[in-house]
Amino acid sequence: MWWLAVIGFISAHPSSPSLPKLPHNWLSLAALTPTEAPPSRELDWSTHSSKLCSRLIGLNPVQKDVCAENPLVIQYVARGIREALYHCQDQFKNERWNCSDRHEVTDTSYGTFKDILGKTLRSATREGAFLTAISTAGLVYEVTKGCSTGNLSECGCDTKPDTQRYTDTIEMQQEPRNPTHHRLGQRSIEHFSWGGCSDNVPYGKKFARRFLDDWETREFEKDGDAKHLVHKHNFFVGREQIAQNIRRTCRCHGVSGSCEFKTCWLTMPKFSEVAEMLKKRYDNFAVQVAKKVRKRLRRKERGQRQLEIRGNELTYLLRSPSYCERNDTLGILGTSGRECVHRSHNSDDCDLLCCGRGYNTRMERRTTQCQCKFVWCCQVKCKECIHDVTVHTCK
Repeated sequence: MWWLAVIGFISAHPSSPSLPKLPHNWLSLAALTPTEAPPSRELDWSTHSSKLCSRLIGLNPVQKDVCAENPLVIQYVARGIREALYHCQDQFKNERWNCSDRHEVTDTSYGTFKDILGKTLRSATREGAFLTAISTAGLVYEVTKGCSTGNLSECGCDTKPDTQRYTDTIEMQQEPRNPTHHRLGQRSIEHFSWGGCSDNVPYGKKFARRFLDDWETREFEKDGDAKHLVHKHNFFVGREQIAQNIRRTCRCHGVSGSCEFKTCWLTMPKFSEVAEMLKKRYDNFAVQVAKKVRKRLRRKERGQRQLEIRGNELTYLLRSPSYCERNDTLGILGTSGRECVHRSHNSDDCDLLCCGRGYNTRMERRTTQCQCKFVWCCQVKCKECIHDVTVHTCK
């Protein structure tokens, strides 16, 4: 596992060499990879956990403390970040900012530090707001899955699922005779019991608050910078995107499809659905806030400052750059060389994506799988088809 490599380094390097000044970026955990270790190695967590976590470059002091107390959870944090970045890139694949950047790579005594999307994360722009929210949602999602699968000793299945808010789905072993029993308004007359393993989202949310919010709270008390409140609000949006979309899934028990009794449990939505919902927040519910704050955020528009910022709105401080031209200082790759679609009337339209610079056109031969058939049992066999396609790329 990944921590064994770090422990091996600790044994070989007992001293603590000085590190270059690096920015805090918890997304750098996405670069953690599993490493094999000798099977005879025994782990003394009381000795090694704090040293292990202190060498996770990019974590702030609070996150390193949380890691030291819950070292096994960090691999699920890393998984959550990778899941979030994958879906972030999928949601923005046709836009000028496509959830990628030119991040800096720094060699240190403890390994290579990759400031993955760090400049965007710290930018306090609308893109930074989305990145913060979806990464938080990914953290909650994967930590909760770790609980449900029994891989984390700190948590397990939710023992009080009735305290969570949820909507209903139908996954019946037998279809009910009267489907109206599944309406939310008739829960009180339903005959069901909680069973199975309900996703422990409350634990995932609690861990995320401690891992992310505590540092921002501490820093805001020091400098009063609105950026910390912006981050905290977007953390909240990400957590709630999971918590507010919990589904109750049930299975029927009874003779001849009577569904006399049901066993139910709670499940999280698919993360692809979470990403889509957050993209809608980015498109339609993103609010620019004032830089001067006291205790809470306010809308930048003076005429709207009496309106409280809602929990489903992303918040940002600065207007976004165009993302048209490369800018190494801001980590912007630009759109030069990106593929576009001629006259698509969407965000991937060549005129829009190429920012008016024009585009090059070429013919390209591509091979794809086609005419796929299922062969008993159990294979899918496809033919290879060759197509000549017209490819447009931004100048």
